[in-house]
Amino acid sequence: MVVDLLLGYVLLLVGFVFFCNGMTVLGKTGAKEVGVLNLAVAVLILISAWQLHGQGQTAATALISVFALIYFMVAGIFIHGYDAKGLGWFCLFATVVFIWYGYHYFGLEAVIPGFKYYAFFCWAWALLTLLCWLVFSMGKALAPAVAWLFIIESILTLLLPGMLILTGKWTPVAAYAASLAPQ
Repeated sequence: MVVDLLLGYVLLLVGFVFFCNGMTVLGKTGAKEVGVLNLAVAVLILISAWQLHGQGQTAATALISVFALIYFMVAGIFIHGYDAKGLGWFCLFATVVFIWYGYHYFGLEAVIPGFKYYAFFCWAWALLTLLCWLVFSMGKALAPAVAWLFIIESILTLLLPGMLILTGKWTPVAAYAASLAPQ
């Protein structure tokens, strides 16, 4: 149950960042204020990642750490006005990581029902980070599309699953653990 709750907490926080980053790219918010949000969420999810590591969830720790590093970089870009090219290249690396994790979680579906959704989330994030690489490092004029993808993914891959987990409506890890317990 602890693992599900930590994952739900992380999904919810990342959802806030996705939404606000999308709004910032659309020019609806100030970059500095959202930079502070990115910094705060980076710290909070990094703490959560290490809590998950303590629960034996090293793969989740690594995946969440990729997000935390992105948010540390975005905080610097938004607050200090740094060039985003480095972030774009990190996003290309993250794309590969998310694709691999998608396959990993999809393969776990046979053992842990419900994990295919984590795979779909990872693949959606892979698409987003690939587009971020194209915008930030390659100079492609896709910023509005990326902004809207941030907003859509914030709801479909983060807010809704996070809230379902936090309210006990979807608990794939706890359900799997319960299925292993002696009757």
